[in-house]
Amino acid sequence: MKTNETRDAVWKAVVLRGWQALRQPLVATIFGLLVGAAVILACGQNPIEVYKEMFEKSFFKPYYLFSTLTRATPIIICAMATGMSWRAGYINLGVEGQMVTGTLVATVVALFMPGPPVLVAVIAWLAGMAAGALYALLPSVLVWKFNVSMVITTLMLNYVANYITSYFVTYPLKDTSGDGLALQTPEIAAGMRLPRLSSTSTFNAGFIVAILVVVFMVFITRRTVFGYESKMGGFNPSFARYGGTKQVKVMLITMALAGAIASMAGSAEVFGLKYRYADGMLSSTSYAWTGLQAALIAGLDPVGMFFVSIFLSGLQIGGSAIQRSLGIPLEIATIIQCCITLFVSVKVVIRFAKKPKAAAKEGGKQA
Repeated sequence: MKTNETRDAVWKAVVLRGWQALRQPLVATIFGLLVGAAVILACGQNPIEVYKEMFEKSFFKPYYLFSTLTRATPIIICAMATGMSWRAGYINLGVEGQMVTGTLVATVVALFMPGPPVLVAVIAWLAGMAAGALYALLPSVLVWKFNVSMVITTLMLNYVANYITSYFVTYPLKDTSGDGLALQTPEIAAGMRLPRLSSTSTFNAGFIVAILVVVFMVFITRRTVFGYESKMGGFNPSFARYGGTKQVKVMLITMALAGAIASMAGSAEVFGLKYRYADGMLSSTSYAWTGLQAALIAGLDPVGMFFVSIFLSGLQIGGSAIQRSLGIPLEIATIIQCCITLFVSVKVVIRFAKKPKAAAKEGGKQA
């Protein structure tokens, strides 16, 4: 009898925790869809028919589902990179730059390093992760030594990374064997490419890599001392320092991990889909910023970020489909996506607004 009661209590606690985690994203999604419906009405279309078409061509038909999962792969990994740093209190807006840098390095290694293709591919991924980690450490060191803004530094370094990689793709690494107008590298060897998981689409093993990154995030955040220290540092830096946490060490490790994970998003795109690095292929698709939205909507929970990334990817794939079939502007998906993020961000704004009031109230009591 006690065993059954304990099992029921645990199950209720799990369900309650899951509902509390999903409640706000679900409400925000409903409001986002309502705003989208208003825009669709303004375009003279039936929102129900448009949404039916959108979700059929993003989740319910196999070809479009595989397209959604393929697009979701780099978004999932970027969300994990964002969550790694943000949950520790480091507002890293440089995931795009870290991804771009690591991906170019991985591509260069794959193109020029001799050896067995599989071994070269593994070394290329590791080299890309190291480059992404080092690029993420640059703003970390600046914050540590000069107390600069992490937000501004990481954001500006995105432009540095994009312009530097653009130079290399435009000049020394440019593929001159085909269309001279295309700013891209030569293709990597066939033996280095990730296998396809579907014979009718571009769905590939990069999605498995994304799942492994999610498992790694869950493990490191919930089952390690470092995960606890980084979480405490994000919640209350003063308490973390008082408890003996070495904040500089935690910051450097956290940012290095975020940069390494970010590079894997671009490597999955190159080795699993494009087979070469093209100028702007990672920045124009907004993988990093969609990953940031997924992380905010999911409250930085790794499993939540996984599913939200797939949902946002489905909105983008479905948005493209309804533009072709119904003439609805592609931007409708972006409107819904941004509204969901906006409604979720209300919670963050309220939380930060309450902190000064709580501090003032506590100070009044002490006086």
